[in-house]
Amino acid sequence: MVAPEIETALEGFLRGRACLFGFGNRMWRDDGAGSRLAASLEDCPGVDAVDGGMAPENHLENVVAKKPERVLMIDTADFGAAPGETRFLNPEHTIPAGLSTHAGSPQMLAAYLRARTGARVSLLVIQAGDTRAGDKLSPGVVQALNGLRACIKRAGDS
Repeated sequence: MVAPEIETALEGFLRGRACLFGFGNRMWRDDGAGSRLAASLEDCPGVDAVDGGMAPENHLENVVAKKPERVLMIDTADFGAAPGETRFLNPEHTIPAGLSTHAGSPQMLAAYLRARTGARVSLLVIQAGDTRAGDKLSPGVVQALNGLRACIKRAGDS
């Protein structure tokens, strides 16, 4: 289930030409949630999505090619919440660099996308529950992805 305030924010953000850009390492369980969500939406009518996998910096021009007005980056993070909880963040308020499964920090990726597209860029983070080696997602993250997918599909239909 997606919190009502997140659902409302998503619906508003995704109006017009928006691109979802999910990333993360699928070999580290919940860390791959953003990548999995984007991949599941790539063929969804009315939704532009790019799966950046574990090297989102290699997929930036795929996002640029969509000519978005808004870009929603989707990643996992540890912000001390229950697994699967989601939050919108301003990428500028994230750590510029540090330990990560991908080379580009959300802050650096957002700056590049803004410079190349002029788009408004936001970050949707999903609280990870388990980032050990493996490909199985934790139940809270599965529930979050199902809710986010349904919400994004509804927004794409409108």
